[in-house]
Amino acid sequence: MIDTRGAGVSRLAAPCAPAGALIQTTGGPAVRQPTRRQVAALTERMSGAWRARHAEPETADAPLEPELERRFAALADRLEHVEATLEGLQDALYRQSVREDERHADMRERTEPSRLAQDLSADARRRGL
Repeated sequence: MIDTRGAGVSRLAAPCAPAGALIQTTGGPAVRQPTRRQVAALTERMSGAWRARHAEPETADAPLEPELERRFAALADRLEHVEATLEGLQDALYRQSVREDERHADMRERTEPSRLAQDLSADARRRGL
């Protein structure tokens, strides 16, 4: 059994924390959730690095050093993994949004005054009131 005493609030337990809110992590200090501006800046840096890596070479005079080429390949693999994870997260977020929209629409429909009156009348007839 895993001992969870003293564990703080995880991101999974508080998915709707506002940007900049403190998130308590297990065994470490509280960290701030990144803001949209910080996420945008990171995305811009990563996409700039990706474009630079996959751009047409201006001069093909000297080949890259093997160590540098290996590091670029490792970075490209990591970036592909991050992109795949981001796409999965976007898909999951979209599916969750659709489910919540459907749930809200159903709740609005069930709580309309005319629908409530019909349901109460049907219930009263069924009970013989």
